[in-house]
Amino acid sequence: MSLVRIRTRPIDTGIALVAVIKACAGTACVLVLLWAFFNDTLTATPGLEWLPAIRLRMEFNSVGFMAIFVPCTFVLYSLVRDTRAANWVLLFASLGIYATVGLVYLLPLLFTCLFDYLVGAFLARSSDSRRRTAAFAVSVTVQLSLLCLFKYTGWLTGEFNKVAVMAGLGVTISQIVLPLPPGISFYTFHTISYTADIYQRKFKPVGTFVDYVTFVGFFPQLIAGPIARASELLPQVAARRPTVSPIECERAFTLVFWGLFKKTCLADNLGLIVSQAGEAITGASPGGVGYIYMYAFAAQIYCDFSAYTDIARGLGKLFGIELTRNFLTPYLAKNPSDFWQRWHISLSRWLRDYLYIPLGGDRHGKLVTLRNLAITMFLGGLWHGAGVGFIIWGLYHGLLLVVYRLVPVDRILHRQFRAAGSILATVLMFNLVCIGWIFFRAAPSELLPLFGSLGALPDIAQHGVLLWGLGLFGAIVVATELVAFPYGVEFVDLVDRFPWPARAALYVAIFYAIVFFASRSQNEFIYFQF
Repeated sequence: MSLVRIRTRPIDTGIALVAVIKACAGTACVLVLLWAFFNDTLTATPGLEWLPAIRLRMEFNSVGFMAIFVPCTFVLYSLVRDTRAANWVLLFASLGIYATVGLVYLLPLLFTCLFDYLVGAFLARSSDSRRRTAAFAVSVTVQLSLLCLFKYTGWLTGEFNKVAVMAGLGVTISQIVLPLPPGISFYTFHTISYTADIYQRKFKPVGTFVDYVTFVGFFPQLIAGPIARASELLPQVAARRPTVSPIECERAFTLVFWGLFKKTCLADNLGLIVSQAGEAITGASPGGVGYIYMYAFAAQIYCDFSAYTDIARGLGKLFGIELTRNFLTPYLAKNPSDFWQRWHISLSRWLRDYLYIPLGGDRHGKLVTLRNLAITMFLGGLWHGAGVGFIIWGLYHGLLLVVYRLVPVDRILHRQFRAAGSILATVLMFNLVCIGWIFFRAAPSELLPLFGSLGALPDIAQHGVLLWGLGLFGAIVVATELVAFPYGVEFVDLVDRFPWPARAALYVAIFYAIVFFASRSQNEFIYFQF
């Protein structure tokens, strides 16, 4: 009887050890995420009371998000090699963290994704122009109807009742108040641009349904943008992404760190100044406080919104996805058009490509152009929220665009005073933008007192503490803007050019600033409400 010798390859101990470590790391991350997602249920279970309590929230400036969710998701993402598996990780992570806001909010998000994915597939296959037009029209109608249902129904019914009471009609309707799904304004624009580009044959669908939902629901940009184009982001999601290099990791870290600094140290502290200035408006000495309110909020909303974008871009880099830049030193613009090419760039591009140009753009004479500008900015203001203030703010910016089209103030100043004229144009535009922020931030009942206080500038000295705070935090904003402006980038984009010792010193300074000077009242990002 002969024995058959079976040859076996020797086990590579190193490879086996790495595999075991990866398996343990992946399992640990999954368990930690499950503990974080279901913490309330677990800690209330008999025998599991010993588990530490933590609330995982979809807020970039929360400890649970940055210390638990992001690291665990990044480790799991890094452990998988296959693109499809990586997108499943991102999909479950994105939907999971979004569900912490409210499980019910997943329904409109997933319905929107499924409906528009099917419409996009039909538009790509069909050659019947009438059926394609009908399908696209239905798609846009459904998406906008969902947005209006959640965002504007309560406001419209409330306004109708006010008008009915004032007119003595004796008829009112029950006010319908629906909870607003976070990020619905942003992901609605994502999906509309997807079907619009396919309808216009500018883009062909790529990837699977999982890729598409990952594109729409990618957690860094889901709540407050940037508003991504399918042609820019979906191919990145569907393609095989290389392992993130150490250099890209440092760039991601810089963006996230700088964004946290702007949010916690600048925006939140400036928000306290805005609130106190708003209270002083109704006090015994409101003179001049409107200037503090106006300039402090201008700095706050810029720091707050650009901080979100910086963090979103940094998190995107961690997962090999490049999100679009959303700001470019906007307060150094010389005219309204220049401002909107620097402020909320992704929204400006969307409004231009999917609203202003389809309305006719500037192709049908000056009057039509001015009309299109006014309509675009009115709807842009309404997109921000249901309220008179947002509508006035949108119309105000539409008026600025119209006036500057008719009278190019910046060019006139430049011709008259050369370099000094350019500076004057920038200062003028900045102040015009700041006036607009009053409509954006203040309640209608506060507008008259606020603008009235602007006429008493000499009395501003009595608000010394608020002035000192505005000067301190405002100086940081102005300094970073001026440093970055000559290079045509934001300040955070310049950090890569610093020598390593300077970068290290900056990181240490930002860390200690966050530890010692961050506002103790954790506030959500302003654009979360949109």
